[in-house]
Amino acid sequence: VHPNDHVNLSQSTNDVYPTAIRVTVMRGCAVVLEAQRRLRDTFGRKGEEFANIAKVGRTQLQDAVPMFLGQEFDAFAETIDEDIIQLRKAMELMREMNLGGTAIGTGLNAPEGFSVSA
Repeated sequence: VHPNDHVNLSQSTNDVYPTAIRVTVMRGCAVVLEAQRRLRDTFGRKGEEFANIAKVGRTQLQDAVPMFLGQEFDAFAETIDEDIIQLRKAMELMREMNLGGTAIGTGLNAPEGFSVSA
């Protein structure tokens, strides 16, 4: 029984820990993404529901120009949409794992094809 070949299976804390963190973060992001979708949908429905309710728009803590309450909720929904896009982009970057790089990233002591199969 060889410690690298049989016990560690060519894994190193330099690649396994970051990969485990990425997997955990991805799972958390999936939960956040679903919550964002629900929130966006709710804001969108409220935007439709309140489309004809007039209100005073405010800027710099002062009354400004007339607007509709539905516009405000539509803006909230749009902001959440933009956040969903950014989170998806970040999740796509986290899909790249560094398993198989071994201790210093060269793949030395890992079987041929290990990083590809990981």
